[in-house]
Amino acid sequence: MKNFLAKLEYKIRSFMIGRYGIDRLFRGLLILYLIAVVITNIVYRFSKPAYCVFSVITFALAAFAVFRLFSKNIEARSRENEAYLRFFGNVKNKFLQKKNMYQQRKTHKFVKCKDCKKVLRLPKNKGKLNVTCPHCSNHFVVNTGKKIQGN
Repeated sequence: MKNFLAKLEYKIRSFMIGRYGIDRLFRGLLILYLIAVVITNIVYRFSKPAYCVFSVITFALAAFAVFRLFSKNIEARSRENEAYLRFFGNVKNKFLQKKNMYQQRKTHKFVKCKDCKKVLRLPKNKGKLNVTCPHCSNHFVVNTGKKIQGN
């Protein structure tokens, strides 16, 4: 049995030489496929025409993922994966930024620059501050709340 598995592994490795293989986009498509399968099974109970539509979408996801897995056009698949990573990197960064803003809401005030629309983090309760945007050098005044007087 051990010898059979070793031969099978060798044949699979030999077959995959020169093919693109698994990447982050493939994994994302696989997760999306599994979600689509669950939704398709739920929809089956309510509407047969909708079930057919979801079945076609599910099949298309699986076919595209397998096509990418065995593709020999490595440059095109690599560009697709880079675009996927850029898109989801931006989405991930937006969520992390919102999370950080929420965690720091008691100690900092977040304002957008009127020119470049970048978010600036300012300390709270410092009164009116003259702010210079580090990105576009725009000058403006922001009220961060009442200035706390020290004893």
